[in-house]
Amino acid sequence: MAPRSRAARLGLAAVFCGALVISVLPALSNPAEAAPAATTGPGADASVEYVDVSVATVWTSPDKPRPVDHDALANPVDIPGWIKAMSPRQQEELTDDNMTQTQALYGQAVHVLARGEGWTKVAVTGQPTPKNALGYPGWIPDDQLTSNPAYGVAQARRPFALVDRGLSDWLYDDPALVRKQLRLSVNTRLPVLGRTRQALLVDTPDHGPRWLPTASATEYRSDADIPAPTGADLVRTARTFLGQPYLWGGRSSWGMDCSGLTGLAYQLHGITIPRDSGPQALDGGATRVSRDDLRPGDLIFYSSDGPGGDADSIYHVAMYAGHGDMIEAYDHKTPVRITPVRYNADYWGAVRYINS
Repeated sequence: MAPRSRAARLGLAAVFCGALVISVLPALSNPAEAAPAATTGPGADASVEYVDVSVATVWTSPDKPRPVDHDALANPVDIPGWIKAMSPRQQEELTDDNMTQTQALYGQAVHVLARGEGWTKVAVTGQPTPKNALGYPGWIPDDQLTSNPAYGVAQARRPFALVDRGLSDWLYDDPALVRKQLRLSVNTRLPVLGRTRQALLVDTPDHGPRWLPTASATEYRSDADIPAPTGADLVRTARTFLGQPYLWGGRSSWGMDCSGLTGLAYQLHGITIPRDSGPQALDGGATRVSRDDLRPGDLIFYSSDGPGGDADSIYHVAMYAGHGDMIEAYDHKTPVRITPVRYNADYWGAVRYINS
């Protein structure tokens, strides 16, 4: 089905809002007129598409998925069901065979790099990597992507709602928050159209205006408006993931790998760091710190070559939690945990991304 026009969608928003709306943001002009002006935003780029499932897994190639991966390939997806369905050996294969690369959340923009039969090679925005200047590359099933320039314009120009409390919450069909539509991972961001006392009216890439509870989402104009975190803030956020499953390439509430955990924790506070552990360690925005100077929120790294290892040798990252402990997503047999820092031969060192 073709996306609704922007004017029609705003009309729908008026029907939804009724007397409940406290504030509605100024309407955009017709998308045919507005899109050309967004020359620096995703809405102006025909090669940009948007994730239309709660979590899209980004695969190394279209031939990697196995029958057990069906729940991760469908629309809608079931990431918890997928993880539960895999045996320990099948989970280990994700790592050993480098089957998956990362994940992208609902509404996230991806740059189209190539097309295959039923698959699209993309670069995921908001996940910096030396692999591609546009974002983290890999393959997503076509069924999990949609093209919607009007949504892209809203994403580029409007404030966004950030799901930033708890692990997840529902997107609703109604402002009373009764009819559930889609469960969203923490760190999902959607353009804001208006609000009531208890809900934010948000745009979506595939269902038009829908509602998010203000109890689990916060409205921001940009990442710069998100309050700068302290180390304690970062640790508190990382702690919300304790007990969640490890998932190679995972970057959502329902499963994450080591650098997915640290990247999520930082991005929820408006700080985007590289997707993978090696680039996180060597990023120009980070300052290396000594073992004696470790503070909560610092990132700790492990390398097969020890302290002198380069980015390719760094295989693990954790967050220092204070008092000699760290929070980590260690391996497929171990949920996210807090554990003493391992000062062993593989200890590479630590870096700091914040001043406080």
